Amino acid sequence: MVSHPCETIRNRQLRFIVPAVLVILVIPASGMASTPPVQPSLLMGVSGNSSGQDASLELLLTWNGYVSYNKPPEYIIVEAFSAAEGTRLGAFPVSRQTDPCEAENTCTYSTAVSTATFPPGTFMLIATDPLSGVSARQQVTISNPGEGNRDFFTRFDREQGFMVVSGVLAAFLVAVLVGKNKSG
Repeated sequence: MVSHPCETIRNRQLRFIVPAVLVILVIPASGMASTPPVQPSLLMGVSGNSSGQDASLELLLTWNGYVSYNKPPEYIIVEAFSAAEGTRLGAFPVSRQTDPCEAENTCTYSTAVSTATFPPGTFMLIATDPLSGVSARQQVTISNPGEGNRDFFTRFDREQGFMVVSGVLAAFLVAVLVGKNKSG
């Protein structure tokens, strides 16, 4: 029996179409079963203690997340921006109050920041979880006369830079010592 040229084209098409249809039917079924974990949330509350020269801002941060999926950070990074100009004053860490967290899925972080560290004006405080990236924002207005303390805001940035430089130097030292041991 002689095969017709159209039959070979049909067979080739069927050999491609049947596996392709099976793959298309199987992929959505396996993809629907896996859902990503819920991202944690971060809430920020700021209250002012305006008792003369000792005026301060009380920052209370609440981190909510499933601890089995998202590890709570040791600290939350708060960045301060000038609302009028949009310039960044700097950042400071807010440590966790208790270790481990009181509730299974909730951790609280708090600190008091003297208003003397801020120059007068309106500022946007942005708190960020360094592990998951979730953030919260709060606008504050400081009316104390003064220049503020730039060193307070730049200290955290300098500490982070020091950690990076010391890590690079440590890795370089280890590489030199390992290379020296191999050659000696």
